[in-house]
Amino acid sequence: MKKHGLVAKIPGKLNTAMVVGFIDGLRRIEKKIPRNFSGNDQANVEAYAMRLETGSGFTNGLIERQAAFTDMSLGKSTLDYSGCEVIAVYNLLASYAGGEFKVPLPRLIEIFENDGILHAGRFGVSPRSIRDYLRSLGLEVNYTEAEGDFDVLGVFCDHFILTVMNDREDIFQQIHTLYISKESERFTAHNAGLRMRYYSIGEIIGSLNRGRAKGLCLIGVKNHY
Repeated sequence: MKKHGLVAKIPGKLNTAMVVGFIDGLRRIEKKIPRNFSGNDQANVEAYAMRLETGSGFTNGLIERQAAFTDMSLGKSTLDYSGCEVIAVYNLLASYAGGEFKVPLPRLIEIFENDGILHAGRFGVSPRSIRDYLRSLGLEVNYTEAEGDFDVLGVFCDHFILTVMNDREDIFQQIHTLYISKESERFTAHNAGLRMRYYSIGEIIGSLNRGRAKGLCLIGVKNHY
């Protein structure tokens, strides 16, 4: 459907920093609203334990099938609908340094329910809250909202969390966040429906949603030696 008026002009007038800044503004508003999501905690712990026991939704220890996680909650939503950011953090920490920094999925949910969720979790998690959390762990974190710098970061870092607009022409088609691993200078996107290994971050973005995705921000984490 063709869009008219202001809606049609939105993608052309908003640069990536403006979009991510607006999202993080929602995060700051959310923190001021008294909420209690502790009712999620026990159910999430039980569902996660069952999944670890059965391996359901996991491939080689990473979450590759977000749609399976209908039984775990993020705020007032569920992971299958709006949990891609939490899943990306889980996958990165499970991969980094042999899992030295791995955090149980229910604990990550609780952390971002306290700081990061948007619209009670229905809109996922602010990318800047992910950056801030990884830095709080003492990891060497690089961050950019300039899509032209993504492949530069790809050279110098070893693990990545990428946030994209699903459709570069329509901001209302939501965003997706995914973990990207790197091995032998090739990149693999996780929880993204992509099966290939790629030569660059830009090549991954070009493969998402039939080439319609637009990179919003990229977190790069360097291995510690």
